Amino acid sequence: MLDSSSSLGYSSNYLIGKKSKPVRPSQWAWLVKVTIILSITVLVIACQVNPVVAPPSMPERATPLVSFAVVDFPTRPPSPTATNVTPTVLPTQTPLPTATETLVPPTPTSTSTRTPTLSPTPTVRPTPTLAFARPISVPLSAPTPNDAKRVASVPILMYHYISVPPPGSDRYRLALSVTPANFDAQMAFLKQAGYHAVTLYDLYAYLAQGQALPDKPVILTFDDGYVDAFTQAMPILHKYGFVGTFFVLTGPADEGGAGEHLTWEQIAAMSATGMDLELHSREHFDLRNRPNDFLVHQIAGGKESLEAHINLPVRWFAYPSGRYDAAVVRVLKSDGLWGAVTTKDGRTHTASGFFDLQRVRISGSYTLDTFIKVVTGSQ
Repeated sequence: MLDSSSSLGYSSNYLIGKKSKPVRPSQWAWLVKVTIILSITVLVIACQVNPVVAPPSMPERATPLVSFAVVDFPTRPPSPTATNVTPTVLPTQTPLPTATETLVPPTPTSTSTRTPTLSPTPTVRPTPTLAFARPISVPLSAPTPNDAKRVASVPILMYHYISVPPPGSDRYRLALSVTPANFDAQMAFLKQAGYHAVTLYDLYAYLAQGQALPDKPVILTFDDGYVDAFTQAMPILHKYGFVGTFFVLTGPADEGGAGEHLTWEQIAAMSATGMDLELHSREHFDLRNRPNDFLVHQIAGGKESLEAHINLPVRWFAYPSGRYDAAVVRVLKSDGLWGAVTTKDGRTHTASGFFDLQRVRISGSYTLDTFIKVVTGSQ
């Protein structure tokens, strides 16, 4: 019978710490294979229990060509038949203005500097500060004369230029030009002598209806509408509290005051200060022996333009160069004018002669003494 020690054999010797046999290379390879197989088996079992889905790769976003503004559009309810709808890309849009942006309307472009032709309704002129100036309102029709035999002796003075004539002026320009200094002296005399400047409306009211005139009435008229009427004559008239009647040409005014004439702006300004602006035709033609259309253009056309610019009725006319015939008078009357002044010398007027009013010419060659004699009728 074997003892206990011998019965353990090889295994007992190994367990008690005796040196073990070395592991061969083939055994290492076998161990590695077993380890790999076990790892794969564990991984497969784990994936079946909790499957892991790799995220799909996202395509790179293209850089937009424009920046879109954020706009809150109303939510559209889903279509009842829609299921899996692939979203579509909205087309490129122009950015909308933000809430703080201020939209400025375009500035209107002026198309014309001239006042358009109007059909004006005559308005009331403000009361002027001048003595016996044009009446505040003008009747649309002339008062009917109630005494055809009524006579008035009123000098209607006739001026043209109130300026120093340019060097080399001919005798006509010299005769028509009263210097500002001489004109001032003449107005000073009228003021000191107790004359009162009145208008053709005042003369008409007296001859037609007997309305009283002031003592020593005088009417100051200026033909052709030269620019010195605005720059020289009007300031001197205001200085002495006188009103003047200016017969203007509308053709030069339409051209901006061509040929030393008044512009529409100056004409309107003179009217606004109490001066009386009346008509001298359009282009200062000799109106005799003209066809009716020509007369209508020169008279009615000029009257309409002047009324549109001063917004007052025009009732008086000065014959260009004092020349006229029956056809001219007929057109004047048909266009609502009340009368006309001539270049005939005289100072006596009657109710039957409103279209043949005489005047007293004031020459540039007159001294103050000559002026006094002419005005007083002592010459």
